[in-house]
Amino acid sequence: MVNPTIPADDPIKPVVAAYAATFEKLAAAAGHARRGPNGAVLAVSGAPIATLNAIISPDVEPIPDEIAALAASEGRWEVPWSIHVRGEAGPLVTKVAAEHGLTQFTRQPLMIRRPERGLPAEPAIDSLRIRAVPADELDLYAETVADGFEAPREMFKMLADRSLANVDGHTFYLAELRGIPVGTGMTAVSGGLTGIFNITTLPSYRGRGYGRAVTMAMVRAGYAAGATTAYLYASKMAESVYESAGFRTEEHLTVITAPA
Repeated sequence: MVNPTIPADDPIKPVVAAYAATFEKLAAAAGHARRGPNGAVLAVSGAPIATLNAIISPDVEPIPDEIAALAASEGRWEVPWSIHVRGEAGPLVTKVAAEHGLTQFTRQPLMIRRPERGLPAEPAIDSLRIRAVPADELDLYAETVADGFEAPREMFKMLADRSLANVDGHTFYLAELRGIPVGTGMTAVSGGLTGIFNITTLPSYRGRGYGRAVTMAMVRAGYAAGATTAYLYASKMAESVYESAGFRTEEHLTVITAPA
C-alpha cells in the first residue's frame, strides 16, 4: 500500500519539507517566518549566519517567482541570508540569487537512514553522557554549539532563546564527560521523520567517536518517538562518518550565499 503522504514521483520531498519546517518553527520562535503560496519557506532567525536566515524550496523544481517574492518581502535584509534548493540551482533561481548578491554555491549531501537499517545499538563510550537540555540551560547549549563550530559565541546566541524549548518536536542535546560539555546535537521529530542538526564536537575532543555517538543517540530518540527514518545534511568531509552510522546520500542541497 502506498503512503498517500509521500508523492510517488518525489519520495524525497517529505524529507526536505520537514527540513524547511524545522527552520520555519525555530525562526518563528526566535525571529520570524512566512510561507509562499507554493510552499517555499522564508525563515529569518536573526543570527549573523547566512544559512540560518533562508528561503527554502522543498520542490525538486523550485518556482523562481516565489523565491523572488519572498526575498522582496523581507525588504532590505539586515542579516546575511541564503537560498536553499534541491539538486542544482537552475538558471532562473541563479538569476534571482545574483540580483541579491548571492553568487556562492555550496553542495550539501542529504543523507537518510531508512527504517530497514533498524534500531541502532545504544552508544557505549565510557563516561560519555548524552542528555536533553532544559530551557534554563540553552545558554550553555548555545555556547557549546559555537565552540564546536569554532565560531564566536555571539553568532549562535539565538539558540539561547528559552522560547526554543517550547518548539513542538524539537529537542536539544549536550554530550558531556564528567559534567563537561564536549558536543551537541538537536532533533526535530515530525511525520515519522527525525531531522538531525547541530552535531558538533569540541576541537580537543575530536577523533573519539563522540559525534557518531550523539548521532546514534538521537536516532534512537527518534525511534522512541515513532520516527524510524532519520535525515541530515552533512558536509562532504563528514559524509563517511554518517555512512558508518547507516546513513546514505540520496540527494544534494545547493545553498546559495553571498561571497565570504
